[in-house]
Amino acid sequence: MGLHIVPKNAGYEVRRRTPWLLFGVLAGVAMVFIAQGFEEQLSRRVELAFLIPVIVYISGSIGAETLALFVRELALHSVHVKKLLFREVRVGLSLGFITGLPMSVFSYLAFRDWNLAFTVWLAMFLNGLVAVLLGILIPTTFMKLGRDPALGSDELTTALSDIVSILIYLAIAVLVLF
Repeated sequence: MGLHIVPKNAGYEVRRRTPWLLFGVLAGVAMVFIAQGFEEQLSRRVELAFLIPVIVYISGSIGAETLALFVRELALHSVHVKKLLFREVRVGLSLGFITGLPMSVFSYLAFRDWNLAFTVWLAMFLNGLVAVLLGILIPTTFMKLGRDPALGSDELTTALSDIVSILIYLAIAVLVLF
């Protein structure tokens, strides 16, 4: 079973993909504004800023992987979305738990702060859930709108996952650390 790919010209592909990537730029701008909203807390606890890239990266990776697997399933099989969603919720929480543990241990060892370690673990745990939900719900929404779930879903999932993950992390930090 091989993939059949119809070649398109480069200009067509650039026009088709650019809007989604520009949405990613807007998401980056949104994350700057979010971080600015937590400027006081970040200046008082600069170590919070050091951990943002890992938290955002892991959340984005979980969401992108879920999306890729889901879109592949859609292309190859008939998918029962509700059953898959229930399974992926368990997967997302598990992945958040599993990736959050070593990062919380690292956070404790690096900064000697149990509350910071707990903040990191809880943020990663919750972000695992959010990431899989976005990775399923966004392409499902695209399909319901009659759009190709392979085009734009990844950028939208990544952008929203990034925004939500930084919000969750910093909100938990405010609750736990301040």
